[in-house]
Amino acid sequence: MQGMSNDYGEPIGQVLGDNFRVPALLPGWTALEGIVLVKALDDEGRPSWAFRETEGMNIEEVIGVLTVQLDILRERAVDAFRVDEDDD
Repeated sequence: MQGMSNDYGEPIGQVLGDNFRVPALLPGWTALEGIVLVKALDDEGRPSWAFRETEGMNIEEVIGVLTVQLDILRERAVDAFRVDEDDD
């Protein structure tokens, strides 16, 4: 990726391993930056959360992306409990 220094972090496949899979990007899309939230076992075997972002993201961008994603997920959760008026 353009602008990424070689001393910043590791390739995501090396960090998460081959068994950690996510859906592919749409055809023609090119990955630029990203954030990752991973549930993992800590060094004492307890479940914990690890958050990482790529080098090129600033804090305002990270907050904006997470806020929008939270709003989308919240709406999906609400939709799951909405009663369809056609079902009455």
